[in-house]
Amino acid sequence: MPPRKAATTSSTTTKPTTDDTKACGIILTYLVSQNRPYSATEISSNLHNAVTKARTDKLLKEMFERGEIAGKASGKQWVFWGLQDPNATSTPAELALADTQIATLREALPILKSELKSASSALSTLRSAPTTDALRDAVRTLESEKRSKEERLTVLRAGSTKPICLGEREKVETEWRRWKRTREARGRAYRELEAMLLDSGVITKEALWDMLGIEGDA
Repeated sequence: MPPRKAATTSSTTTKPTTDDTKACGIILTYLVSQNRPYSATEISSNLHNAVTKARTDKLLKEMFERGEIAGKASGKQWVFWGLQDPNATSTPAELALADTQIATLREALPILKSELKSASSALSTLRSAPTTDALRDAVRTLESEKRSKEERLTVLRAGSTKPICLGEREKVETEWRRWKRTREARGRAYRELEAMLLDSGVITKEALWDMLGIEGDA
């Protein structure tokens, strides 16, 4: 598995140093602080060219030969890492503190997950809500419809047309339904009589319609 690229402490390019001692110090400090293997190219890049790639490659090999750093071949290139002090172990108190911190973080994790879920739900609701522009458009549409209705109402109020009261409207509708039923009944009676005449062969449909003054296609 290739080594991971660590975050660097600067985002600007540094003028490369020409002092080998200083360059070795920069490289060694970086490797020890990261505690991970890196190639010469990665180290030079992560240091933002504080040490050129060619000089980094040369110094890494020299430092490895002097036993100042560790290294090994990885595919077609070498990777190097800083030597850690095997005696630099944590005290029981430090380990206990670390355990406490881990336990605290684990206890906080469910709460954070719940808060994340609530925040995600709230965000989803906000995203599904109408935007300010959409609300403005809706308001403009409603205002336009309101003006149109007000104009029609003004014309009706100013003219001779009077609104029909509810009682008058119901009376007209009742009368209309009565005449509709009468028309349907007469229609059925006529169709039955017409069928009888046509079945008897006394008269044709065209002649019957012509005699009765019915217009249309027979």
